[in-house]
Amino acid sequence: MARQSRDELSTLMPHMGERGRIAEEIIKGILTRILPKRFSIGTGVIIAANGEASPQIDIVIYDNFHNAPLLSEFGACLFPVETVSATIEVKSLLNKAEFEKSLAAIRTIRKLGEQRHYIVPNLVVEGDRVVPKEPVPKTRDVPPRNYVLAFAQDGFGKTFADFKQRLSAILGNPETFIHGVCILKDDWFAGRVAHKPASELYGWGKDGLMRFYTSLLKGHRNYTIHPIDLNAYLPDDDGATNTARKP
Repeated sequence: MARQSRDELSTLMPHMGERGRIAEEIIKGILTRILPKRFSIGTGVIIAANGEASPQIDIVIYDNFHNAPLLSEFGACLFPVETVSATIEVKSLLNKAEFEKSLAAIRTIRKLGEQRHYIVPNLVVEGDRVVPKEPVPKTRDVPPRNYVLAFAQDGFGKTFADFKQRLSAILGNPETFIHGVCILKDDWFAGRVAHKPASELYGWGKDGLMRFYTSLLKGHRNYTIHPIDLNAYLPDDDGATNTARKP
């Protein structure tokens, strides 16, 4: 499937002005087929209970089993951050300026994800039995996973080693963070080493699109999403949103 999508993208390479949009649509189609059915693909803005919001995000992977977007109009949606599993920024040409824009958007998304409000199962041990009780509100502080996928790159070197080194240099800034970057034309993928600084990357100079899919799928295995606690989004009597809920 990854090879098929690469072939489709290759036939469209001459259409420079449409590369980003075409790549976005092809990737959306592939993700729709490979992701677990509890996830859906959309485009739009991510919001948090405190009223803060992200810029427009190209691809949002969200939970469509327990939750749904709050609003969907003209193909764009409003996603509570609690529902979002991962985001993908799609670029026709990735250069340093475009990468910095993506990193700024990711910083916003990660800040939104610091307070995610859920209603979670409440299981109590009584004697030799586990008894389900009334679900309880909890907060989680694990932000969504974030990726950049580009049709081509400029300024990151001619070899994969150069690419990874230059990415690492940018990601040395402690305020930066990303889970992976894929360059379709070069077939490269570089990803963050788990539990290490963002500048510590692994990757391959071939099979980049497959590596990207693999990283995305592995990331979903350990990412828990529960039904959203909508009370956190409702205003208190004084008109402020209820974001003081304790875990």
